[in-house]
Amino acid sequence: MKKALLILTGLLAVAFVSTPAAHADPGVHVGPGTAYTTNPDVDGFCTIAAVGNDDAGRLVALTIGHCHQQAGTPIYKIGEADRGPIGWETDIWSTNPAGTFHAVDYAVLELNPAVVAPSRYGEGSDVVVNSVGDAEPWNIACKYGPTTGKTCGALAAFAGIHLQNWALMGPGDSGGPLVVGDKLVGISAGLDAAPEAPFIYGKIGPILADIDAQQSFGAGFRPVR
Repeated sequence: MKKALLILTGLLAVAFVSTPAAHADPGVHVGPGTAYTTNPDVDGFCTIAAVGNDDAGRLVALTIGHCHQQAGTPIYKIGEADRGPIGWETDIWSTNPAGTFHAVDYAVLELNPAVVAPSRYGEGSDVVVNSVGDAEPWNIACKYGPTTGKTCGALAAFAGIHLQNWALMGPGDSGGPLVVGDKLVGISAGLDAAPEAPFIYGKIGPILADIDAQQSFGAGFRPVR
């Protein structure tokens, strides 16, 4: 009996050693330029500018306000909707009346840290967001969006709460990052017929100031490292 028990124990040990180790799910990559939707069953999407943490330690993302639906609405990553929601819309957002650029245009998304692998690195590009801050006139700024990719141009006009640039954007690019080097300076907003430069980006400074004033989701935003 003792001999048989020793043999059985040895077999179990071999079987245990031979079993491949389970690999943890790395999570859904979400970073600058990630395309998302509130309804994976229809065409259309918007883009994330940056992922970070707020003063409450929540994992959040910045995007454009004119894509906002309703607080609590689940959001899904384009191409990975089968993995479930990556987060939710919050009640921290602002947008312009249709066809105008008179107000800050942004939304704060709350991300699910149990699902998301947050990143400062761009989605399908070399865009990186390590910091946030102001740009200077004639800086060369680059934007990334899933529709038109990475495009760059000089910041030709500073129109109050907005930046104007020749960096091409298209439908779906709204909410994407505008960077100078690795600094987020704006969020892709839309197109205007301005002669200086037709593509409009929300300045990150006024956007963050508006978020901070509400002392809720996104206040004290810091990009992930």
